Parts: sequence; structure tokens; C-alpha cells
Amino acid sequence: MRRIDPTPGEMKETFESIDENGSGSIEFAEFTGLMLKMDHERTEAAMRAQFAVIDANRDGRISFDEFRAWMGADGR
Repeated sequence: MRRIDPTPGEMKETFESIDENGSGSIEFAEFTGLMLKMDHERTEAAMRAQFAVIDANRDGRISFDEFRAWMGADGR
């Protein structure tokens, strides 16, 4: 099966839809909302662990660049 990569515009649109408060970053509460929509069986501990992996600079927020890297759209 061929992988279909999102366009930069689609990636930004997705990021902005998760960033519900429009802060320009995804906070943990917004991230948990996304994760619960995708997999209602995830524990808070599992979500915190995943958030920490994505939050590469450990500032407590997921930037658009961190989001892009997580989604595998880091310029490859």
C-alpha cells in the first residue's frame, strides 16, 4: 500500500484544528483530546509518555515543527 503524505497546508490545518485555543502550540489537554478521539483506551500515563516523546525541547508544548517531525513530515 502506498503512503500518502499530507501537503504542508494539510499538515498546518490539522495542527491548527488540534490547537483549540489558538496559542500556536499543542498543550497536553489538547493532545489528550486528540488521543482520546483516536484511541479511547489510552491511559493518562501512556498519553504523558507519548507527549514527552513529541515535545522534543521539553517546554511542555508541542510546536508545529515538533508536530511535523512526529507525523513524519520532516522534509524527507
